[in-house]
Amino acid sequence: MKTRTLKFAGLSLLLLWTVAAMAAPGPKEQALKVGKKGEITLSQPTKAGDTVLQPDTYVVQHRTSGSDHFVRFVELKQVESQPSTELPYTYTEADKAGEFKCTTEAATGPIKETTVYTVIENGVPRITKVAIKGEDVVHVL
Repeated sequence: MKTRTLKFAGLSLLLLWTVAAMAAPGPKEQALKVGKKGEITLSQPTKAGDTVLQPDTYVVQHRTSGSDHFVRFVELKQVESQPSTELPYTYTEADKAGEFKCTTEAATGPIKETTVYTVIENGVPRITKVAIKGEDVVHVL
């Protein structure tokens, strides 16, 4: 009788632990504000794919090649004030941009605002998705 009760209690605890593990929330996703010109400022090192983007200001871009989708983060650098130009920022070279192949998920409707989504993993933010204004898909890194 005691063995039967002990087995039942053990199975009950195992079931309770399984249900609790399934109900535990995953990493909380945060939305980062993207400016009107597609600019985003990262305040700490942030993973995107296998790359770590350093704290700086980036322009978020999207491109397709055939059926493949890519999201690119082009670093903006402040330049010395030149008499012939009024622009305080310039893009870095294309080979210094972080470009990542991504998959797409259908959005619930046309995206009204470009948004970059991150989660914290081991104390480091990681970019998980990018929603581009005017599109009807979300780009998943």
